[in-house]
Amino acid sequence: MKKVSLLGATGSIGDSAIDVIKQHSDQFQLHSIAARSQWKKVLQLAKEFNVKRICIFDEQAGKELSKELGFPVLTGIEGLRELASEPEVDIVINALMGAVGCLPTLSAIEQGKHVALANKETMVMAGPVIQDALKNNPKSFITPIDSEHSAIFQCLSGRPKTEVENLQITASGGPFRDWSQDRFESITVADALNHPVWSMGKKITIDSASMMNKGLEVIEAHFLFDIPYDQIKVVVHPQSMIHSLVQFRDGSLMAQLGAPDMRIPIQVALTWPERLPLNSPRLDLASLSQFTFFAPDFQKFRCLALAFEAGKRGGVVPAMMNAANEVLVDHFLEGKLKFVDIPRHIENIMAKAPSISGRLDLKQALEADTEARKMAASLF
Repeated sequence: MKKVSLLGATGSIGDSAIDVIKQHSDQFQLHSIAARSQWKKVLQLAKEFNVKRICIFDEQAGKELSKELGFPVLTGIEGLRELASEPEVDIVINALMGAVGCLPTLSAIEQGKHVALANKETMVMAGPVIQDALKNNPKSFITPIDSEHSAIFQCLSGRPKTEVENLQITASGGPFRDWSQDRFESITVADALNHPVWSMGKKITIDSASMMNKGLEVIEAHFLFDIPYDQIKVVVHPQSMIHSLVQFRDGSLMAQLGAPDMRIPIQVALTWPERLPLNSPRLDLASLSQFTFFAPDFQKFRCLALAFEAGKRGGVVPAMMNAANEVLVDHFLEGKLKFVDIPRHIENIMAKAPSISGRLDLKQALEADTEARKMAASLF
């Protein structure tokens, strides 16, 4: 019986993770949960699973939950780090949204945990820091939850990186894949939230619409699999049935296919290399009419181009890009700027990123994150 700490329990990944845990209650126990502010949903989960420890990031929501439970709950970033470090926990599922997920990941690694990672911002803002932490804590390891990284992880299956010619990360293309660029000025929040395939939270849905989400995945793949950016490609695959591919040096191209159901990569992350039964949709290849692929338009989707640039520049640039994007997406959702203003402002903030000497450390990453947020917020 493995004890699981679920950070981000009330989001879409959290919902799927809980279903996987329910399907395998003989192997997994939900030990602790964390969420940003949805304390009523956390209360329901706490009662259903008799969880041992709880963290609500929002302090006021934490007070409300404490009143209902009759005992104090953890709050803030230190509360998240404490849950991630809990001695009794075997697996930490990090399904937090945004840069807030970085420090809990680091805490879990420092305590030798198995981290099932759905928080791509961890690797984007502090990839070198996480790599160094894993080297210094050899008992700890990461299994990816993002469907694209899970696909690559499964295709590689422990093969050495020297055998890899390139990684090919698939993208649905979001709601604007067929829109002409001259229509982008008129994109509304409702347009951007109308994803054609996946049901996700608002922030990640906007990132998918701008293809920033795919850019973040490129940077995450670079650090997870230690593959140079020149060997990472993005291909648009509207059907979202092939989740990513690996081209090997002998000409073999391996792909992982599956229904667009996040329970599949979550279970892979929890049980690898074992494969357990899972009550999830199956692909019927005979009923599928076609698979289509095409290259992304880097002019139309500037965020994807900026992410490649940030990754190649390295240092604090990815952290600043990510932080600026988080702030700008929030402002877009609030109706304070146009969709096309997101990459414009990100590019300007990236241009002001300072150069650093040597390998990125945690202090530099956190300071860059803070500075970029200030720069983005000052625009409004």
